[in-house]
Amino acid sequence: MDIPRLLRIVKRELPGDVRPGLYHFVRESDGAIARFHLRVDSAGDGLLVANAAAMARLSPSGVVIAKGLLDGDAPEVIVRRAKKCFRGATAQRIAADVAAVGALIERMESPAGGYPILNLADPALGPKRLPLARPISADVPLCAPFHVSRLLEHLWQLAIPHVTFIAGRDCDGSHLIRAVEKGSDLGLITGVRGRGSDLGLATRISDMAAAGLDHLDVYCFSASGEVHDALAGEGDCKMAVRALAAARKNEVCAVAQLALTRNTLETIDQTLESIAGHGIENACIFAVATTEAELASAGAMLAGELPPAAEIVEESAERLGVRLMWYPTVRFDPAGPLGDQLCRGPRAGGDWAIRVEPDGTVFAPRGPAVAAGNLLEDDWETIEKSEPFAQYRQRLQGDTRCDQCPGLSICAADCPREPAGWASG
Repeated sequence: MDIPRLLRIVKRELPGDVRPGLYHFVRESDGAIARFHLRVDSAGDGLLVANAAAMARLSPSGVVIAKGLLDGDAPEVIVRRAKKCFRGATAQRIAADVAAVGALIERMESPAGGYPILNLADPALGPKRLPLARPISADVPLCAPFHVSRLLEHLWQLAIPHVTFIAGRDCDGSHLIRAVEKGSDLGLITGVRGRGSDLGLATRISDMAAAGLDHLDVYCFSASGEVHDALAGEGDCKMAVRALAAARKNEVCAVAQLALTRNTLETIDQTLESIAGHGIENACIFAVATTEAELASAGAMLAGELPPAAEIVEESAERLGVRLMWYPTVRFDPAGPLGDQLCRGPRAGGDWAIRVEPDGTVFAPRGPAVAAGNLLEDDWETIEKSEPFAQYRQRLQGDTRCDQCPGLSICAADCPREPAGWASG
């Protein structure tokens, strides 16, 4: 599809059934069910997400065409509708674009094994290259069903299609399953992140799968049971392996959540080999770092050590065929054990995400832990214009790349050496 040409077409007014918001579609293809999410932004452009694993940006005309095709409208009907909406577009040209969007949808129905939606973290599709009107994902600590329900309904209203629940230590299993069920019922892409010890108990994973779970992110700090258990708790290494296997058995996308520290770096190659050996194709990783040399003895990486360490990790992942995605670096907190900080995980799942606390407080993916507003009380425009988000955008829009470590994925959004780009507090 000729996106630049489509963007030059002058928009009149979108059809009445193509209003800003989030639309969910289910299609059957060769006996398999395919799920699509179409987000229409206020300017008329949008995002098309397929099977929680592939995404395409759409111009306003592409949005009209995609929604028509997903609604099951005949191509000639879509051509007439689009011709009324956009000046300067001939019926022949629109018909060609309808065919192109149709081919795109068919390709997206069977994406090549990407982690749910967050394959956008690829450097070629980083936030600097592809600014979005609003996030596409939210990380939410698990809370009581009443609070979960309110938060998810607001996320749907804001057209944020993906939520990942953070399962804390000794979390309530019934709350976990009900949270997944609520997200699935709304049509959201729904994931859970946590320790194997909390996720792999009894029938929790099969129950979450039955409730509609899309992906399960399990902490895998080291292939060495001694190293992993020292950080995540006694016996958790075995439970992590069990949880990943149960996810695959229940046809849930299994994701290894890694962490980069001094101890885990020593075994990173073995860890990635173990992950690949268990058939896990997707891994996410965040670093815990400090600027103070004396704190590095607790296990945190020094700022200057991050790029060379990241190069080791990325080369190993590429050699083993593991798709690796970096999350924003977390600043080490000397007031608490390193293991507790690793088990809290990253603040948010990438630069396309936000953090939302159970009370609705919103935080940007990077920077100090300063509230940007409240999801339950503020409209998105107010949150977006807040000082924390203004500073966040300013950093991402600036040129933070250098010639010292070209091509590293960890550098896609911000320089890992710069503490201002870490999540802290």
